[in-house]
Amino acid sequence: MTTSKGPCNLWLPHHWRVILLVLLFIPSLILLLEICWPAQQRQDDVRLSPHGGFDGDKSHHGSSPKNDSNPTVNLVMATLLEDDISWTESLDIPNLNIIRYVSDSMEAEYHPPVPHKGREALIYHTYLHDFYDKLPDISIFIHADESPWHVETILNSSMTFALSHLDLDQVLQRQYFNLRVSWVAACPNWINTTKTVGQSTKKEEPYMHEAFSENFATNQVPEILGGPCCSQFAVTRDAVRRNPQSQYRMNMDWLVQTDWSDYISGRVWEHMWPWLFENKAVDCAVEWKAYCRMYHICFDSETRNRMTSLEEEKMELQNASLLDELKDLFSGFKAKKRLDEINAIIAAEVEVALERGKSEAARMELLSDLYNS
Repeated sequence: MTTSKGPCNLWLPHHWRVILLVLLFIPSLILLLEICWPAQQRQDDVRLSPHGGFDGDKSHHGSSPKNDSNPTVNLVMATLLEDDISWTESLDIPNLNIIRYVSDSMEAEYHPPVPHKGREALIYHTYLHDFYDKLPDISIFIHADESPWHVETILNSSMTFALSHLDLDQVLQRQYFNLRVSWVAACPNWINTTKTVGQSTKKEEPYMHEAFSENFATNQVPEILGGPCCSQFAVTRDAVRRNPQSQYRMNMDWLVQTDWSDYISGRVWEHMWPWLFENKAVDCAVEWKAYCRMYHICFDSETRNRMTSLEEEKMELQNASLLDELKDLFSGFKAKKRLDEINAIIAAEVEVALERGKSEAARMELLSDLYNS
């Protein structure tokens, strides 16, 4: 067999060629780690403080909304035993009661009827059933992470930030509010309940018709379901009690008894909360209005257009294939630098928007219709 004689074969021994390849591979690996490292780590230098303003800037902190009604609040957390929820100690919300459910410990004070079933959905329904007669004004349902991927950059990728800025008076008026606002992979028509396994690329979509029918005991299943993901929301006592307590027991039993995987049984519920509490198949508030009304982050029209462009550019950079990054180290470093620049710009714009949102007049302009732009 004839051996190819490229430039390296002509003047480098075999072991030196191996060493050279290793030396070339190491920078690529370092670059990949930089690019793939969680966004939380990449954004440390541009993060806002939980209450507004940049970290370390004590002179320019925004303030959390003042809630005239001073409602009682339960923060219901779906956790595992190993989760660290110490970040909740910094939450400055009056009348806040933290109720931690632990999915994998039947010895915990609050736990679902069986472990590792239905993800957060079983925990939420267990709470709704067990606390039905002793609900606070507002119950807020969240996961254990302080900075989950699905909390938007505009919300500082931070649950502390989001919860600290959430206008609870507006929650009382609206009665149900999904904490995530973004329409990405959500609105206005993300789920089609008529799709079959061969027709859908979304893992839970082929199961939605059956899940909806069985959980609401109906054959009248909406064709389209839409709303921001990802099972973190606030709901009022009145909205919960629009359903009889038996509704939540039925949903608990379904989650426990289904043969579907934990992933699918929990995931289908991400798309059914609006129907449960609002009788709405599609709940897609205009994004910039929701940020202003619910979080007091109010962008002017020019800034809204710029933020949209920045978010689109950021998504394109983050979705760049790993193979492309390996092929061109320089492009990888350039992309990471641009991502940091975008995060810094967004953080600065959010700070300005928080200042604008302090004006009740600016916010009131948006209160007439949250669903029309």
